[in-house]
Amino acid sequence: MAMNNQTDLIAPHLLTIHTATYNRAHTLPQVYQSLKNQTCFDFDWFVTDNGSTDNTATLFAEWTKEPNSFQIYYHQIPERGIPRALNYGINHIRGRYFFMLDSDDELLPNAVEEILKGIQQVDQMDLYAGVGFVRILPNGQPIKGVWPLTNSEGYVDCTNLERKKYQLDADMCEAYKTDIIRRYPFPVWDDEIYAPEQLCFDRMALDGYLIRWFNKPIYKCEYLEDGQTKGNWNLLRNNKMGYAMLSNLKIQTEERMKRKYKAAAQHIALSIVAGHPEYILQSSKPWISFLAFPYGILLSFRRRSQFRWDDPVHRRNET
Repeated sequence: MAMNNQTDLIAPHLLTIHTATYNRAHTLPQVYQSLKNQTCFDFDWFVTDNGSTDNTATLFAEWTKEPNSFQIYYHQIPERGIPRALNYGINHIRGRYFFMLDSDDELLPNAVEEILKGIQQVDQMDLYAGVGFVRILPNGQPIKGVWPLTNSEGYVDCTNLERKKYQLDADMCEAYKTDIIRRYPFPVWDDEIYAPEQLCFDRMALDGYLIRWFNKPIYKCEYLEDGQTKGNWNLLRNNKMGYAMLSNLKIQTEERMKRKYKAAAQHIALSIVAGHPEYILQSSKPWISFLAFPYGILLSFRRRSQFRWDDPVHRRNET
């Protein structure tokens, strides 16, 4: 089901804010209120509902009828995980820039205004995939505890792979050119519902695309106990191929040989345990994977044991 509060004949905005949600009716009102509090309304809000069973649909049925200063597009899709929800949004939005806003976070009142100012600086520059800003915690501090290292004008230009040297290696928030991000879909595997978003952004970086990162906070977040990225071990166990892909990418992107070797072993182990040993042949650096193959085999036995030991259903059946 899809609904919106304006006719689709209205000219598209420069910016689309996308929210993927699942059973977040208790947090979505704060997201909605933060959008209503913006100082600039040159955006639309595109929501992808991943099969919610709470009253999310009721909320949007009400909100799309309200006289908002921005358009709302609400789409219900089958429950299939964050990567598919993001891909759906990217392929259906109308804005020239795509900005992800989680369903349990909020934007500061000047967020859209700052994003559009940043876009003006890079919009005509082909090597730039978009602009980035700082996420802060409820106490007003950046997630990493330190602010990014920027130039005298308050920004730094770098790829996603160069973030660490500028203290950008915590969660940030970005507005991407839609025509660019559509070329780098978030990977999906049957029977898995998650893959690290880094897979998309690092592939952009390998192709040379830059982000202009501004030392400005625009996004407030709080990591909830039931959030998607809480419990990284469960994410790994339940989405082995997504992480096998990430390990395969790290063979290519890690600078130190030791880290490349470990990534190759992890790529091999997870591919085997997930039942896709053929993916080993897609190694980004086959010669490193060849060297790491014996260790990868041994690691696969360890991972299989760890996943079974940490599986509550398996433990319950054993007792």
